[in-house]
Amino acid sequence: MYRHLRPLLRTGLFASTLAYGGLSSGAHAAAADTPDNVQRFALVIGSNATLNPQQSPLQFADDDAARITELLREQGVSTVLVTEFDRESQALYPGLVRDAKPADHDSLLAAHRAQVARMKRAAAKGPTEYLIYYSGHGDIGPDGQGYLTLGGGTKLTRHDLFTNLLQSSPAQYNHVIVDACRSEAFVLSRGDKQGGWQPDRSEADYTQAVSDYLATQHLGNFPNTGVVLASSVDQQTHEWARYRGGVFTHELVSGLRGAADINGDGVVEYSELGAFVSAANRGVRDPRARLRVVVRPPRSDERRALLNLGKLGSNRALLFDRGDTAKYSLEDHRGIRLADIRRSGDQPGYLRLPPGKVFVVREQAGSTQATESEIPAALNKVVLAKSLTFRASTRQSRGALDAALREGLFTVPYGYGYYSGYTDRQGMLAVDEPNWEVRVYREVDGEMVEVADTTKTPPARPNDRDDDDDDDDDDDWEDWIPREVWGGFSVGTVFSTFATEDQIRLTGADQTLDANKLRPWAGPLRGIDVRWQTFTLGKRKYPMWMGYFRTGYTRGEATFTPRDSENGFAVGDATAMNYYAVPLFFGCNAYLFNDFPVRPFVGLGFGFDIVHMQYARHNRELLSDTRAKIGFELHTGVEARITNYVALRGEIQQLWSARNRFDEVPNFRNSGFTVITSLAVSLPHKRRNKKMAERRKRREERRARELARKNRQEEHIRVEIRRGNEKVVVDTQTPTAPAAPATPAAGPVTPAPAPAATPPLAPAPAPAPTPAPENMQMQPPG
Repeated sequence: MYRHLRPLLRTGLFASTLAYGGLSSGAHAAAADTPDNVQRFALVIGSNATLNPQQSPLQFADDDAARITELLREQGVSTVLVTEFDRESQALYPGLVRDAKPADHDSLLAAHRAQVARMKRAAAKGPTEYLIYYSGHGDIGPDGQGYLTLGGGTKLTRHDLFTNLLQSSPAQYNHVIVDACRSEAFVLSRGDKQGGWQPDRSEADYTQAVSDYLATQHLGNFPNTGVVLASSVDQQTHEWARYRGGVFTHELVSGLRGAADINGDGVVEYSELGAFVSAANRGVRDPRARLRVVVRPPRSDERRALLNLGKLGSNRALLFDRGDTAKYSLEDHRGIRLADIRRSGDQPGYLRLPPGKVFVVREQAGSTQATESEIPAALNKVVLAKSLTFRASTRQSRGALDAALREGLFTVPYGYGYYSGYTDRQGMLAVDEPNWEVRVYREVDGEMVEVADTTKTPPARPNDRDDDDDDDDDDDWEDWIPREVWGGFSVGTVFSTFATEDQIRLTGADQTLDANKLRPWAGPLRGIDVRWQTFTLGKRKYPMWMGYFRTGYTRGEATFTPRDSENGFAVGDATAMNYYAVPLFFGCNAYLFNDFPVRPFVGLGFGFDIVHMQYARHNRELLSDTRAKIGFELHTGVEARITNYVALRGEIQQLWSARNRFDEVPNFRNSGFTVITSLAVSLPHKRRNKKMAERRKRREERRARELARKNRQEEHIRVEIRRGNEKVVVDTQTPTAPAAPATPAAGPVTPAPAPAATPPLAPAPAPAPTPAPENMQMQPPG
């Protein structure tokens, strides 16, 4: 399900007295000033009810609202919860049960009015912001107006949203998050007479259609209001028992705990949240389980922060070092899923941790084996993820949709490259580039020695291609793994290989002319050949294949003699013809030798010829025509490649091209044998090569760490992180010997007192959290 709460989270020290499941109703008081001096307020609504007899009630909308409320109150947001807990959720959230308001229409509006009064009183101290979050069922009424289902047979209509909620809000900025199927109908008009937005099931156009409508229609009157809408491809939103809630809400909570903070500045913006959720869902292949999310920031400030997390060192957090590409899942001692994250590894990342014991599950990239660890409740500081001690874990999946979500969610790494692509596609203002600086030190002979400066690109080793270190992965197949990607241009000349005819005799109305029979452009020169080419290098000295795109220019002409030499040309007979052609072909060459500089090759290509023809006709006007002719080519030749930067190439090409059919004049086809000689200049693609070098370096460092763990009982690691003017030092002594497994926890749910503190620098492995029944709820929650 989809819930967006970013605007309200206040950063700063987590209150050590804040107890899970028992957050006091003092959250109704005005929120304390956040690092950006914004006082944040929230109205959180969750309803399992339905007004449609064909819909089943939801199971976890109340849990979603509770998770959002806990997260917001951790950050000092003045939050009012409007929901009715079922029995199982009452056991999980006893502290929230006491101050939750009934989830009916009148109670909701009363709660909103109370928040409005608090915001007005707080306005004298500084700016205020207001978040409205809903989880539940949504639908469209007989009047075509979208609504959200509430308890007691009531509903929250689109009119209520704009008139009773947004219009009366005194906040400088509002944020609306709707986690329900048909969520777009709640903020958009459907089928109005002015041609309003219509639901479009095309995945490619969905987000743009909704975003364009939001920018010009109802929300166009509220430039200070941002909105987040989410639905699946089949317009259902999914509850997943494994999360005890909605998929989108879990992604939302993960992003707001810091997973979405792409540049490490402690501020989470709309664009960062949208990119993070997009990456989290990117790997889900089953269309029934795939989510679509529309993120539209306030028009008056598109870079408005949803959350300011403040300084990293002043909060309890789990830190992921640069190069860490594993997927992490976090749960609390109640078995409630806290967050998931998988970073691309090109920079550090972090997750804010709530009070209490936290269980961490890790899956390495490319592995299906999960391992588990834990962070003790007494450890109230920044913890380095790679310093935790993990033990083997077992997992089970049930059902196709469960498998689709397990295998797809959070599998696409989230990094600055993905974020840049997302903001470019969505046309959103991007955050500043990452400003992390990380230095790693390790104890060697009693002294802390810097072992890596992860802000610098490691220099390429001169013997990369001659690596004979007998490593496990140093097999023959590695010769085919690309280590470098090259691109370049080739320019050459095209020659005619056959004698041409000065004059061609007309023999019939369906006579066909080949291009290689016509007089060339200048002497034997028929044209020029231009190509863009690309290839990769592994351990071989020269490329084994090369892809190309070919274009250029060829030209020719001919004169004709009449069919009847005695009577001359008949009216309409062609007397002369000329043409020029521009090829647009894609193709590939394969080479015979690996390391010898003079190398035969063969190749093929296909594409189109854009051909322009002109016929001069006896006693008729000039006939002129331009057509695209499909074609196919085979070629062979020899390449002299002394270096990969410069190469000389000669080839013989056979081209087949469709012919043009005309009445009264000869038909023409651009085909035949030609000889092409060319000069090619290539350069390596630096950015891609840098990433490949970094991957090799990380692989080598991992081998070194594994070897060190075999020879040492413990290793002392220090990580220094700088974000702007802030410096955080994580100094940890990590035991490497496996710890004895703890007894698995027996049951869910009633919050227990925090266990006795484990030594903070040597956390024991996590007991396996008791999983909820792993079934997939396919109800359309809204």
